[in-house]
Amino acid sequence: MNILDTRFYAVVDRLSNLFILNIFWILSCLPIVTIVPATTAMFSVVRQWQLHQDTSVVRNYFRYFRENFKHSFIIGLIWMAISLLLYFNYFYLNQDQTGVRFIILVPLLLISLLFTGTSAYLFSVMSHYEITWKRAITSSFFMAIANFPITLFIIGVFVLLVVVLMYLPVFTLILFSIGAYINYSLCNRVFQKMELSGVNDHLSKISKKYKPL
Repeated sequence: MNILDTRFYAVVDRLSNLFILNIFWILSCLPIVTIVPATTAMFSVVRQWQLHQDTSVVRNYFRYFRENFKHSFIIGLIWMAISLLLYFNYFYLNQDQTGVRFIILVPLLLISLLFTGTSAYLFSVMSHYEITWKRAITSSFFMAIANFPITLFIIGVFVLLVVVLMYLPVFTLILFSIGAYINYSLCNRVFQKMELSGVNDHLSKISKKYKPL
């Protein structure tokens, strides 16, 4: 087997794993309230691929879904409440034609940006560190601010994926797991920079429960 055959097999193997992972994620999200636990499990599987070269999907996915369910479910409820609050605020502003609209719009946009930036790191943080859900949120928030260029890039990738889904919905079958792979790759650069600077010592030790079985 020459090097081209080896690379072709590696690409096909990775794409098939991304497809399988994406299907499990979609099925796990059907109850709606399980979206965050399912997404955390997907990011945890991606982490295994990148850090430990453990390419198994089914075994790891359900393991991480079960292990992370409690604290990720709590975060899911909080995130759903904040999302609904932001939605109703924008809906109200869209109906309001007075000067109050512009007074509220600027801080609302800032809050939305901070919320989106925190979300950009949240799932990678929950999959990478063994910390409480409160520290996962606060750590993601400060990472988003301290690494603003990377934060904007992650948000840009997310917007691009949404556009692709709008025009090519067939990519729903694989694009979410690809997005998780890209997202964790970018966030892991931040984690590595933190490790070199010693910040990780103040955050948490890297979770040992995510080593290969």
